[in-house]
Amino acid sequence: MTGRLQTAEGLEIARRALDLMADHAISPTPQNYALFTAFMADSNPELCTELQGALHAGGPVSADFLEDLYDRHFTFKRMQDAVIDAGGAMSRELGAVVKTLEAAERDTAAYGEALAGASGQLGSTTDSTAIKRMVEGLVSATSRMQRRSRDLERRLQETSQEVDQLRSNLEKVREEAMTDALTGVANRKRFDESMRKARRDADTKGEPFSLILCDIDHFKRFNDTWGHQTGDQVIRFVAACLSRFSREHHIVARYGGEEFGVVLPATGIDEARTIAEKVRSTVESKRLLRKSTNEDLGNISVSLGVSQFRDGESVEGLIERCDTNLYKSKQTGRNRITVDSGAAGAAAA
Repeated sequence: MTGRLQTAEGLEIARRALDLMADHAISPTPQNYALFTAFMADSNPELCTELQGALHAGGPVSADFLEDLYDRHFTFKRMQDAVIDAGGAMSRELGAVVKTLEAAERDTAAYGEALAGASGQLGSTTDSTAIKRMVEGLVSATSRMQRRSRDLERRLQETSQEVDQLRSNLEKVREEAMTDALTGVANRKRFDESMRKARRDADTKGEPFSLILCDIDHFKRFNDTWGHQTGDQVIRFVAACLSRFSREHHIVARYGGEEFGVVLPATGIDEARTIAEKVRSTVESKRLLRKSTNEDLGNISVSLGVSQFRDGESVEGLIERCDTNLYKSKQTGRNRITVDSGAAGAAAA
C-alpha cells in the first residue's frame, strides 16, 4: 500500500478517505486516517469488512470501535513485525556465536593434539633442535588458542549487548502498544491487563484492590462548542490530574472516549476515595484557556465512581459496580464522587 500512496492514485485514495470521514463526522486523527486510507485502498480485507459493516449500520461510528479496530489491525501488527525482526536478528547473532564456538572447538582439538604429540616426542628424543621446534610449535598453538579465546569473549560480549538492545526495543514497542497516543497514559488494553493482574494479586496475597472510573461532565457539548482540538486539550488535562494524584504502582488508563479508569492494587477504599476527591476538586478549580488564543473556556468538572474488590468477584463484576457508582454521580448532579454503599463517605459533592 505504501507504494500506491506515493502516486496520483494515492492522492485520490487519501482524498476519498478524508471525504468519507467527513461524511460520517469522524475526527481525522492519525489513527483514523490510517484506518480509512487502508479501507479505501482495500489493503486489509478483515479491516475493510469490519469497517464496512459499521458504516452500513447507520448512526455514528463510535470512537471506541475505531480505537479497537486500530489496535487490532495496526498496533498488534507492528508488535508482531518487531518480534519477527528481533527473532531474525537473534538468529543471526546466535549463528555468528555458533561459528565462533566451532572454530574454537577446532583450535582446542588441534591444541590438544599438539600437546599430545610434543609429550610423546619429548620422551623419545634429546636432540636440542627437535626440542626447539616442539617448543616453537607449542608457543604457536598457544598463541592461536589465546587469539581464539579473545575472539570468542568479544563475540559473546557483542551478542550480550545485542540481546539487551533487542529486549529494549521490544519493550519499547510493547509500551507504545499499551499507551494511549493522545494522553500518554495507559490504553484500554493495558487497563484490562492491569485489572486481571490486580485481581490475581488480591486473591493470592489477600491485599485490597480498588478501582476509580472517571468521566468528564458534558464533554460532548464542550467538544461541539469549542472543537476537537480543544476537547483533546481537556482530555489531556484530566489525564494529567489523575496521574498527578495516583501513586507509582497505580495504573491510570484512558478507558474510552472521555472516560478514564484508575486501577489501584494494594489500595483500600478510603485511599481510593481520597485520590478521587483530589482529582475532582483540582479539575473543578481550574479555568481552561485555549492554547492557540488564550481564550477563557471556563471550568469543567468530572464525575467519579469508586469501588473496592470483593472476594471471589470477577473483574467484570467490579467494573460494573464501579460504573454504577459513576452513573449515580452523573444522575445526582455531576461533579461528585459515589463510593460503594456502606463505605465511609459513600457519596460526596
